[in-house]
Amino acid sequence: MFDYNFNTNRMAHQKAKPLLIILILLTGLAIGQKKEKWELDPVIQSALLPGWGQKSLNYQKRGRFYSYMESGLLLTILGTTTYSNILKKNYIAFASEHAAISSSDKDHKYWVDIGNYDSVRDYNDEHLRNREVSDLYPEDKRWSWDWDGNNNRNEFERQRILSDQMKLAATFGIGATVLNHMVSAIDALYLKRISQNKTLSVETWCQSETGSLGYTLTLQF
Repeated sequence: MFDYNFNTNRMAHQKAKPLLIILILLTGLAIGQKKEKWELDPVIQSALLPGWGQKSLNYQKRGRFYSYMESGLLLTILGTTTYSNILKKNYIAFASEHAAISSSDKDHKYWVDIGNYDSVRDYNDEHLRNREVSDLYPEDKRWSWDWDGNNNRNEFERQRILSDQMKLAATFGIGATVLNHMVSAIDALYLKRISQNKTLSVETWCQSETGSLGYTLTLQF
């Protein structure tokens, strides 16, 4: 009986040191989890700035991909929007010179219409024939136009269409940017769950026949 207690105590002391190390490790993990509560969640990070959450989870290459994508999209939006505005200013100035128009307070429909008809009279005549009275323009100084040649009208229309295309490209760029934020956030959530699935567990065991004590350390992925 004495021998049994002696062996058990001796083995317990032998196991005490590694068990203490494990307890310290587990305590460190718990402290780390508490600290993470004070940090911005990686999913929110990536939703705000694509790639940020991936980098905080130590997926640097993955994070750079989303960051480069974001930079490229922003540059595309800036470039196409700037070019569209420049073209718009140019075609308005061109129409003022070659179609004798008043450029103030005009909507997009007006610029489309003057590119398709040589004059306001031609436009009104066609819409009268089609009984589209609500679409008529007053034939006054504010709304009238009269192109000095088909070539100039066609050049105006080319610039106007290109400006609209650049504006549309900027709109698609905005949509792609929003999508990039969403995909990056979803990817960060996926990577976060992968990281959280790595769990450390400790199980003790005892063999009554031999009086042995032990433990099993398990790391799950």
